[in-house]
Amino acid sequence: MNILLIAHSGAFFISNITNSKENNFILKSFLFSIIFILYNTLGDNFISVGLFYLYEILLISLFIINYYVKTRLFTSLLFALGSIFLVNTLPVYITNINLLTVLTILLIFLILITRKSEKYLRNFLLIYFLSTYLLQLSPITSNIFLAIMLLKMFFISIFIQYITQRYKKKTAEDYKKLIILEENFEQKVKMEAKKRTISLERLNEKALEKAKTDKLTSTLNKDGILGKIIQYIHDKRIRTFSLLFFDIDNFKGINDKFGHHVGDKALKSLALNVHSLKRDEDFFGRYGGDEFIILLKDATTEQALMIADRYRNSISKNSSPKFTVSMGVSTYPNDGKSVDALLQTADLGLYATKEDGKDGVAYKGVNKIY
Repeated sequence: MNILLIAHSGAFFISNITNSKENNFILKSFLFSIIFILYNTLGDNFISVGLFYLYEILLISLFIINYYVKTRLFTSLLFALGSIFLVNTLPVYITNINLLTVLTILLIFLILITRKSEKYLRNFLLIYFLSTYLLQLSPITSNIFLAIMLLKMFFISIFIQYITQRYKKKTAEDYKKLIILEENFEQKVKMEAKKRTISLERLNEKALEKAKTDKLTSTLNKDGILGKIIQYIHDKRIRTFSLLFFDIDNFKGINDKFGHHVGDKALKSLALNVHSLKRDEDFFGRYGGDEFIILLKDATTEQALMIADRYRNSISKNSSPKFTVSMGVSTYPNDGKSVDALLQTADLGLYATKEDGKDGVAYKGVNKIY
């Protein structure tokens, strides 16, 4: 019996060291105990039924204590010390029936506290301990005792097989869940990265757009409008386009007479007029000061002159304060295949308009006008 107690204590300490879970904790204890019981049974010292009942009582007591006390080391020490004390102080007059009664009470209590546990564990504990009652068969011989031990080992083997299958199934399920989680995580990371990339691209586009926008008139600034002209020159799909280059007549006089705030108001008024007439495919920008450029996609020189005259009339009628504009026209590619060449031709037309009395449109390029 002392060897049995040492085996139990060793099993619990091993469970602590290996951090084994509750199922392994129980199984190791049962296996160690049964091995040593069989050793004693098959040897010269046949353990008594009373001592075997005491063994079962101690085992159930340990399980109940371990259910409430989660510290494995404390439970192991308590079992080892309690077992040695009970065995050495067991009164002679305590009968097998008394021990069987205590065992029954503890078994009922064990079933009650494990009713919320997993069904397979509760059933195993019930069958394992109920097999002890077979010792009430008469006469009790070493063969009966051995048969009961083998029966208990059979129950444990089934329990081990069941736990192994459950573990394999759970491991497979956990692995599958892990794969799904990894795939979902990767997908979320990719989606988040894509969102951030799109967001950054939009921010960059807005920043570039803001950098190429004139703050006063909310039109393209010089870099912005010249960039659009360069794009048109390099776009092989666009065969021709025209420029309207113009400024406000007597703009310096407006600033000198009414102040710069009125001059700024005139620039804003001009921008509003142009935006109200501009086609979606055309671009409008402030070249500098009171000079502006309108880029007309696919427009010939004749079309550009007609469009320019509409702009001029609208600005003259709707401007506030009242002012007029002078315009010059150039057309790609005959009037130039570079920005400088096109602006130079348009500027010649603007200068000619000024010489001709202002408030007009002129073309001084190479194209013939009918």
